[in-house]
Amino acid sequence: MRRLIVGVLSSLLVFFTSCGEKVEKLSESTPNQILEFEVVDSLRVDVLQDLIILDYHEQKEQYLMKERKGGGIYLIDAAGGIIAQPELTGEGPNQVSMIWEGRFFGADQYIFKELSENMDFHVFNTDFRKVEKISGAATGLNSIFLSFFRQTFTVWEESDERLMIGEETNAYNPADLNPEKIGADFYNKANTGFLYELDADSISYLNLYPNDWEPKKSQRWIGQSFPYLAFDTKRKIVAVLPPIGDQLFLFDLEGNQLKNERAVPLTHPERSQSIPDPERESLLYPSFSDVKNFGEYLLVIFYTHIPEEVYSGFRAKDENYTQDPEWGKVVAQYRKPRYIVIKDGKQLGILNELPVSGNVNLGLADGSLLIKAAAGDIELDYNLFYRMRYKE
Repeated sequence: MRRLIVGVLSSLLVFFTSCGEKVEKLSESTPNQILEFEVVDSLRVDVLQDLIILDYHEQKEQYLMKERKGGGIYLIDAAGGIIAQPELTGEGPNQVSMIWEGRFFGADQYIFKELSENMDFHVFNTDFRKVEKISGAATGLNSIFLSFFRQTFTVWEESDERLMIGEETNAYNPADLNPEKIGADFYNKANTGFLYELDADSISYLNLYPNDWEPKKSQRWIGQSFPYLAFDTKRKIVAVLPPIGDQLFLFDLEGNQLKNERAVPLTHPERSQSIPDPERESLLYPSFSDVKNFGEYLLVIFYTHIPEEVYSGFRAKDENYTQDPEWGKVVAQYRKPRYIVIKDGKQLGILNELPVSGNVNLGLADGSLLIKAAAGDIELDYNLFYRMRYKE
């Protein structure tokens, strides 16, 4: 229950350019320059369960954490100590049947998203007593995408109003929007985002398929490809990332609408494939998996593809190839995370490996990223998180 000495971490830093001077000499027209990140701090939490960070409260220097494969919630201080471990999962009056995500809400509240038919939200006070239940944006379960390190909604306060923006793949009725019948018109009609004015109990649904996204522009059906959303509460900028394609889109949030669409071209040496046929196996394409704000930057994440000849070889051996122990090794070998950094509406550069082994858990307003360290032979009995920054 102590913070690791940052100086010890200096040996763990991995630098991706020979020196900072080289980065400064690269022109702005070099979007694939390899950027340099460094670890600046770490946090250790002595809990046997595998934890992930749901949110961070900058003023209080507190972390809201959740068991990765359970329902346990933890409030953690800046030194990794447990402040509270409330029993929030269950059927009681101050519980939620199944917690999916959670956030700090203002100065002294918490909000949790429930994995249920409506994806309802539950607000708790500082003592973890439920004070409000908010109807979710879902109309029924038609698709569930579980990701341990993504945040699908953001809450903030503005002019004494409580607001929430997010993505919800279950916000439309599939009976009304059957892709087999309407094809690419699905992109025009499916509203998979929402803006909630909580005090007015008013919800507006948002179409997150950008007009300049190639499949929508050409009306070519390539599958649902539900876009990801990240919101910068300071600049009021909404980032929308379709998983397939090579574009990130930025919008201004004006009232309850997304305005002024801007497309940011995304490039990477390992993203040379054109948009695939919808019947193509998804692992054969380097799909985007997340977009995160961190200060004035955006981090776009994708996973490299499995070579088609490797995939075909496993398919030829057995239809149940995913049960083959060797298949897991192939996925680990070829499916590697890669990172693209955006600043001021332009691609700044790329990052092919993190300075430490792990997963990008959370982006913070101060311009840092929180990394959940990968399990190691020595660190199996506790949770270790690193804080890293872009080294300008």
